[in-house]
Order: sequence, then C-alpha cells, then structure tokens
Amino acid sequence: MRISTQAASQSALMDLMRAQREAFDARDQLATGKKASDLKGYAHTAETLMTARGAQVRTDTFINANERLASRLTVQDLAYREMSEAASDLRQALTTADGTALMNQVQEAFDRTLAALNTKFGDSFVFSGMRTDAAPLNAATLADLQAGVPNVLALFENSPGRQSARIDEQTTIDMNRTASEVVGGLMESFERIADFNAGPNGPFDGAIDSTQQAFLRAEIVNVIAAFETINDAMGENGAKQARIEASLVSHRARDDYLTQLIADLEDADMAEAASRLNQAQTAVEVSARTFASLSQVSLLPFLR
Repeated sequence: MRISTQAASQSALMDLMRAQREAFDARDQLATGKKASDLKGYAHTAETLMTARGAQVRTDTFINANERLASRLTVQDLAYREMSEAASDLRQALTTADGTALMNQVQEAFDRTLAALNTKFGDSFVFSGMRTDAAPLNAATLADLQAGVPNVLALFENSPGRQSARIDEQTTIDMNRTASEVVGGLMESFERIADFNAGPNGPFDGAIDSTQQAFLRAEIVNVIAAFETINDAMGENGAKQARIEASLVSHRARDDYLTQLIADLEDADMAEAASRLNQAQTAVEVSARTFASLSQVSLLPFLR
C-alpha cells in the first residue's frame, strides 16, 4: 500500500500561513487602532477615505483662518469703539461756552483717535488696507494735520484697496475699511478746528464769542457726520463678526461629520480585533500541530 502525504502537508501549510496572516492583521489592528496600514488594505473604500481626508484638511484650514479672522475682528471692534468715543467726546467739547480747555480736549480726542487708528493685529496695521507694513496716517500731532498738502487726506498712507479673506469655498469678504474711509472726515474736523484756533478769530481762550460759536456749531455737524461714519463701520464689523461665527459653526459641524466618517472607514473595532486575534492564535496552534504531525508521517509503522 502506498500512502502520499504531499497534498495534505501542502494544505496544512496553507492553513498555517493563513492563520498567521490573520493573527498578524488582528495584532496590527490592536496596535494601531486602524483597519489597515495603507490604502490598499481599505480596498473599495480607499477612494472615499482619500476624498474625506482631503475635505477635512480644507475644512480645518478654513476653521484656522476663520478663528484668526474672528480674533482680528474683535481687535477692530475695540478700535472702532475707541474712535467712536473720541468723536463723541469731541462733539461734546465743541458745545462748550468756555474755550479755556477746549484745545486740550481736542488734542485728547485726536490722540485717542490716532492710537486706535494705529491698531495692529500681529504685525499688520488693520486700517492700512492692502499695505499692512506702514501706519495708515502720516501725522502725529494736530500741527502735522495743518501741514498736510494739499489737504489732510494727502497724509493717509493706507492703500485704496481693502484686505480680504476667504471664509469658505465660495465666499471672500473684505476684512475692514481703510483709515481714510473711516476717519477721513474726523481728521478734517481736527484740522479745521486747529486752523481756526491759530487764525485771526482764535485762539479759544475764555468765553466763546459769536464768531467762534458760529464756527463750532457748523463744525459740530461735521463731527456728527464723522461719528456716524465710524459707527457705520463699527456696525459693519459687527455684522462680519456674526457671519464669521456662523461660518465657524458650519465648518466645525462639517469637521465633526468628516471625523466620524473617516473613523467609520478606517478605525478598527477593537473588540472584534481582539476576538479575531484569539481565534487566529488558536488556528495557528492547531494548524502548526497538524502540519507537524503530517510532516512526521512515515511508512515504517505499517511495514513492521
């Protein structure tokens, strides 16, 4: 009688190798928490996974950009509030019947406005438009305003274009109005008041006479218009803050969805992986014993 063990041994070897591979895969999933170590292991879901990862990268980029823009808008809001209060204080100062301290109050309002105008976010001037490396107004004193040629507006260094930011795939918004747009009118009022004070009908010192009173009344109208321009810009800034907050809510919700989608696609079921590892280890042991037994099969017991 002839006994052949080649086919049986080959089958046992294949079973052993299959069990070892399953044990390795299960152990790798437990170690990494992922279903596979490369895209090839995800088979038909690989394309979906790559698309989801790309979408999440773009979403995270928008979240980071919008968070930075939200911080900048908060800084701008503080600057607008300071300018608005300075313009309001200037208007109040111009209603006085005693000019003794008037120019001191005008100077204080100018200094507050200039400080707010020079607000920076990071290393960039927020009111300089596209030119972020230079202060938006080339003036430090009321005298500098008076020396402006041909007028005050020539002292503004901001570019005419506004900075812009992309907040999602389809939407780009401008980040802020420029200095000349916001306080051009207010700076002209400062300059006119300083010129009048230095002119033949000045200075403002003591009781306000009729000529001075007529000038101040006319200038109050201009300051109110400048105050309203600043408040319009501040309201626009507030609307952008609300828009960015809504955009962040949307992006974060999308990011959460993509995170869950990617996890569903690539994260391993740890309990299932542990169970498969136990089963695979048992299969390895059984297959190894079977293969070992078949490898030792001999005709000698049958020939004795």
